Amino acid sequence: MTAVPPILVLVLAGGKSDALHALGRIRTASALPYGGKYRVIDFTLSNCVHSGLSRIGILTQYAPLSLQGHIGIGRAWDLDRRDGGVRLLQPYVRQRETNWYRGTADALVQNRNVIEDAQARHILVLSGDLVYKMDYAELIRFHEERDAALTLVTAHAPTEEPERYGYVHADRSGRVSALEEKPKRPGGRVVSAALYVFRARELMARLNRGEEGPDLVHDVIQPMIAAGARVFAYPQRGYWRDIGTVDSYYESNMDLVRPVPPLNLYDPDWLIYTPSEDRSPAVLGRDAVVTQSLISHGSRVEGEVSRSVLFPGVHVGAGALVEESIVMHDTRIAPGARLKRAIVDKRVVIEPDATLGYGERTPNREFPRDLASGLCVIGKGSRIPEGARIGTNTLIEIGVSAADFPSREVPSGSVIRPGGLGRAQPTRVQPRSVP
Repeated sequence: MTAVPPILVLVLAGGKSDALHALGRIRTASALPYGGKYRVIDFTLSNCVHSGLSRIGILTQYAPLSLQGHIGIGRAWDLDRRDGGVRLLQPYVRQRETNWYRGTADALVQNRNVIEDAQARHILVLSGDLVYKMDYAELIRFHEERDAALTLVTAHAPTEEPERYGYVHADRSGRVSALEEKPKRPGGRVVSAALYVFRARELMARLNRGEEGPDLVHDVIQPMIAAGARVFAYPQRGYWRDIGTVDSYYESNMDLVRPVPPLNLYDPDWLIYTPSEDRSPAVLGRDAVVTQSLISHGSRVEGEVSRSVLFPGVHVGAGALVEESIVMHDTRIAPGARLKRAIVDKRVVIEPDATLGYGERTPNREFPRDLASGLCVIGKGSRIPEGARIGTNTLIEIGVSAADFPSREVPSGSVIRPGGLGRAQPTRVQPRSVP
């Protein structure tokens, strides 16, 4: 690990991701359960610790309780310190400033006092809803060697949903000449990874002007590039995934159950830390069959599980089949139930002989852009009635009861809400955003 100069880390973890639907209504994307035992924020915090960075502020706003409860005082990452450590920074009423964070740049503006008090040489601004491993010490060394005002991390452009990203144009030396934010017709192969190192005095000068708008990219970074500031691109060579949509969250979890996962969670030199839960070991019943899956502690499998991720406390009953699915904490899958390409949130009950994920891949009637790949999304605390057949691209909202189902046959592309509000609605396309 390379020694690093005085650095303040600010993690942007307060954004709401509409494209996550039921998965993101009660938690920010940073707090999403991931990989059987983690939360997405664990990757950012673990990277900080491994990189020797221990002064961390986490900027929260939307539905913060889940994230706050998970991080606590930072003990899981050895960040429960008197000097430095991790602090949760929420918007609060000031004498002349009473707004919530209006955007990523405004979140920094409202925490100018934190930046000033840190007296850091550089400010590392990180998105908290990304899955990746990175040595920030190497990034900071790159930044200092080039005397950069700003260094932004880049990644290879994802093949899916390319319009969601900002495209970076740089010369052979890495000097950035343009950043196109979410163009309608994406060009190039390199995107911004939403990870930035600012020279502290440069960032503070811009924040203190009071002229910038609320968005970090549009109102700070792009004007810096246009003004000829020394802005450089640093390539992220390893795994990098934004999990701000249902599809990207699902695919990233499925990456972990490949024969050779592209993300190594077992490297003893770069472990991903997370708070531990006091649960018993996982149990496989006499007739259990498990292939290419992650089975977490406290789970009991008596049926068949294939290419799936099971979080702590999941029970798969005898004769049940779980395929290519993500099943979160304390969910009960009764005997004879069938799941295919499902994302099931916490404490869901799936009654006997229910089927999730059958039929043609008809896009969701209300959210055709977000639910079209054949997934079923089941919100936290819902109950799927006995014998129900749930089609693909179906959204079951949070807290749906068995009585809320208009029938036991739910066609592909449906939405079921508490109170039985599952009627077809006029189609509308939800906007996408990468916090």
